[in-house]
Amino acid sequence: MEERKLGRSLGELSRKYRLSKSTISLWCKDMKLSKKAKALISENWLKKTTEARRKGSLTIRQKRIDSIEREYIKAKEIIRVLDNRDLLILGAGLYWAEGSKKETGSGFSFINSDPSMIKIVYKWLTEIINIKKEQLIIHLAINVIHKRREGEILKFWSNLLDFPIEDFGNTTFIKVPLRRQYSNHLNYFGMLRIKVRSSSWLRRRILGMIKVFNENADVAQVARASHS
Repeated sequence: MEERKLGRSLGELSRKYRLSKSTISLWCKDMKLSKKAKALISENWLKKTTEARRKGSLTIRQKRIDSIEREYIKAKEIIRVLDNRDLLILGAGLYWAEGSKKETGSGFSFINSDPSMIKIVYKWLTEIINIKKEQLIIHLAINVIHKRREGEILKFWSNLLDFPIEDFGNTTFIKVPLRRQYSNHLNYFGMLRIKVRSSSWLRRRILGMIKVFNENADVAQVARASHS
């Protein structure tokens, strides 16, 4: 087949003549291809392989997006509207996972880099626990390589929490060298620490809530065992 000498692949010839690849391969077995033809076949194969991978990647990505959206809708149906009690438990749960729980601690202290989590804890403090903004001590901690972005990062947190930039404490610069710069360099906003003045009572209350959670878990376990 002269078309093979022009750089047509076995697959292309198979589709064109509606013959199996093995038949086309047999016909072209003793055919000597020029370097140009081999290069063209290789180039076309690479293009098709790359395109197939790209389409496959897009398909997988779209399936993931669709799945996330479906589960989000289901989650909304399950959770519905959160009342104050739900939010009280949510905030205590976040503190249980990420907050300072030392018995000898001086008060409420929470630090995290996740803006969504910080926003929930901030609203929990101000709207559920009724802590006034004047009682809050908020500090930013960022890697020293982002020092030039300090103002931008402070503005991000200030807008997120509706908390005045001038009321933030001094920024802590972490002097830990990074091995490489990541593609999300400009999406780095450091970590935020939220403390509450004179809040030993709040930390103890949260620790008490955590104890209640554990007690309820033990009761539930006993109840399940008794019904098994």
